[in-house]
Amino acid sequence: MYGYVVPDKSTLKASDFVLYRAFYCGMCCQTGVLYGNLPRFTTNYDFAFFSALLHDYSAANVVIEERGCILNPKKKAILQPNPLLEKLAATNILLSYQKADDGVIDGDGIKYKIARRALRKPFRAAKKAYPHIYDAIEKAYAAQRKVEKSGVSSIDRAADPFAALLKNLPDLILGVQTDDNLKGLCYNIGKFVYLTDALDDITEDFKHKRYNPFLACYGGFTNRKDFIAKHKDELLFCFNGICARAQECFNGLKFCQSYALIRNIVFDGLSGKVEELLQSTKKLKNPRV
Repeated sequence: MYGYVVPDKSTLKASDFVLYRAFYCGMCCQTGVLYGNLPRFTTNYDFAFFSALLHDYSAANVVIEERGCILNPKKKAILQPNPLLEKLAATNILLSYQKADDGVIDGDGIKYKIARRALRKPFRAAKKAYPHIYDAIEKAYAAQRKVEKSGVSSIDRAADPFAALLKNLPDLILGVQTDDNLKGLCYNIGKFVYLTDALDDITEDFKHKRYNPFLACYGGFTNRKDFIAKHKDELLFCFNGICARAQECFNGLKFCQSYALIRNIVFDGLSGKVEELLQSTKKLKNPRV
């Protein structure tokens, strides 16, 4: 995943911030237990959201304790291990390896080769433990490469394979048929992540002649600032539509423990990230929450 799905700290209650960090740190610690300390670098904010969402939807037993860890001895709230967290950590490893592999295929630089090598052993372990999740991820990325290779000029069609993968992950992870609203929320989160990443990478994609749905759709790129200014209305329509559909699906769900946190992310965090992206003149810095 990428790290674009984050809460809006300015409207987030302190208790919900602690809860969010507990999901993030829990994912990091669980990854360390299962796959070693090095793969913990794959922990990201998108999957912290996904963890909060699926733990709440499935009414999983959430146990949070204050303790330190090897990376930060200072005591803090951490979600304790449970079967769902194990599946989430494995899925994140599989996605991270696939993203690194995709980066190598696209010639995106040495960092992806290093990441792929570092993740090779944990990837094999996660693949062996959850082959059905791996198969779904592999098929989705193959479909994504096919769509991008075709140079499709439809933004919706370009984003569909990754969005469809996120839509299907709850069923695969939870092992049950999930609510259409959950699937719809995850689909639009996946679409949001794919397109946010595409717009954020537009300068590098143009420079290296890589496929980018916005370049394929609009063309006429000179620089990031002018491109966003020229197409701001279309971009706002695109992203606001995704956020509105995600919010509609959220409103159709029932929550038992993380309502305020998840609502903050879906209603305030997504729109805040869109505003930040459309105001930026260069690639966004890695977020820190």
